[in-house]
Amino acid sequence: MISYKDYEKQVYDWLMIKHNKDVNFTFSVRQNGSKGAELDYFIGTENSKYFSTTFWTLPVGFPGSSGDCIGLIFEYTKSGYKYFVDFNQTASPEGNQNISVLNLLKSLRSDLSDFPGLQKQTSEKHKMFNLRTKTKKASYETIEEMLVDVEKDIDYIIPLVNEHVTREKRINPEFIAHRITSDEFESMHKKMETRFDKYSHVIKEKVSAQNQSLDLISKNDTTNDELPFPLNQILYGPPGTGKTYNTVLEAAKIVTGNEYINYDEALEVFNNNLGTQIEFITFHQNYSYEDFIQGLRPDTENGSALTFEKKDGVFKRIADRALKNLESSKNPATAKKDFDIVFQELTHPLNEGDVEELEVKMKKSSFFITEVGDKSIEFRKNIGASNHTLSINTLRKMYDKGLNDLILGGLQPYYNPILELLLENGKSNVEVVQKQNYVIVIDEINRANISRVFGELITLIEEDKRSHGKIPMRVTLPSGDSFIVPSNLFIIGTMNTADKSIALLDIALRRRFEFVPMYPDATLEAVHDREILIAINKAILDRKNHDFTIGHAYFMSDNYSRTKTINNKVIPLLLEYFMNDEKEVTAILQAAELNVGGWPLQMIS
Repeated sequence: MISYKDYEKQVYDWLMIKHNKDVNFTFSVRQNGSKGAELDYFIGTENSKYFSTTFWTLPVGFPGSSGDCIGLIFEYTKSGYKYFVDFNQTASPEGNQNISVLNLLKSLRSDLSDFPGLQKQTSEKHKMFNLRTKTKKASYETIEEMLVDVEKDIDYIIPLVNEHVTREKRINPEFIAHRITSDEFESMHKKMETRFDKYSHVIKEKVSAQNQSLDLISKNDTTNDELPFPLNQILYGPPGTGKTYNTVLEAAKIVTGNEYINYDEALEVFNNNLGTQIEFITFHQNYSYEDFIQGLRPDTENGSALTFEKKDGVFKRIADRALKNLESSKNPATAKKDFDIVFQELTHPLNEGDVEELEVKMKKSSFFITEVGDKSIEFRKNIGASNHTLSINTLRKMYDKGLNDLILGGLQPYYNPILELLLENGKSNVEVVQKQNYVIVIDEINRANISRVFGELITLIEEDKRSHGKIPMRVTLPSGDSFIVPSNLFIIGTMNTADKSIALLDIALRRRFEFVPMYPDATLEAVHDREILIAINKAILDRKNHDFTIGHAYFMSDNYSRTKTINNKVIPLLLEYFMNDEKEVTAILQAAELNVGGWPLQMIS
């Protein structure tokens, strides 16, 4: 396969040939060149291995929207070249323009099912309405072969969309939708040419990198600047507005680099990567620095005496994994297998009983490993019957560093030969490491003492202080371990504003995170009894602010029951908000034409 850049160039040249034959054939190109995409022709990233164009000016806007709602997508995969036409819009639009866009896409479903066919169409329960066209082949070996089918599809789809746009304009004359005009086309291309002139000096660097190895480029030439996701973000709002629900989607987008992933696919990605590329934790009042970064814990397996051992917290564990991946991907020569895998391979004959002792050769003699425990290796010297032990955790640190700078003298002559064996085996048959993004989701981030939990981390999470930032900052933890936050680790927090306002958050934390508001949205299609929800929240706003409104998620259950929702969710929440003021809560519910009475307060049918 050719490089991603050449793939993009060939598609652009093909589209220009069609334009030169017919000046009315217009298409979109990338307008702005973010870092790493200065010389790209289209929207898309080399990391996510896709690029896209559209043929229409069709404005849409909704929380989380990105890209074009109708796009011709080209994918770049190991199995070959792929394409499809994607139709995407929120299922709960606000405003006449967004409603018309959704109506347009829905009206196309039947015709597109006939030709070219649909490989994907979302159900009514999804938050996004999405159609994706079929292709004759799952993937193509050559671009030329693929473009023959692309041409057939767009020659049918473009007139079809134009026809349905005309129909929707009869319903909504103010609907903005039309083929990209000649003026728009010329303007976009002038901007692209200006950008190319400005950044032409990077061509040689790109070509040089491409000539080294196509695989290394596609896997390693990646920066977080190409991804439209903040390194640190907090989703905030009152309870029941989908904050935790949306962390799954955001985490999957970051891990895959796919901005178009739907929720079902995102949930699968989230679950498959939980514990590896993704960690999920919930803060609470007793959560501490020792739980999050590092601390001492009792050694429960030592029966002879009470001892303590150093334990890494969840953030340090995922940070270490992310940093190891980042460094191995940027410097393939240092890549090696995971310690546990290599150590298991080395000790396998002894563990399986194939041998009674495992000989380890030294320069002039040998020593023999007699037993492998959970934390240590027992060995005997070549002369004498006394047994000695080596720490597995110490070997792990040496292996990760690639050298022994921990044990000087004493048992050094015994650590070094084992380390050499581990490094030799660890660096053999190693595949090129692909750079990956890692995500830690912190639910209810404002429930813990943030200053105490984060400690020095509050400075290290800044973009420029991270491992590959402009001024990387490494600190020494209380244990003596060196620590730095990697540039490929993303932090997503959720914050319940009914518990604590943003204004009350630690100022140092506030200025290091981007805050994404999530408040009740009664216009969502799946919301039941939306009039009741609107009326309740209106009554609340007469008494308190938006942070105490009722979230739409309480009214979205598949097994929704008005009585159960009001009695078991809404009333307890209101009583909490209004300090058990029965009269105030009753007045709020009566404003929604709900009769309540008795104690505990219950809805009266």
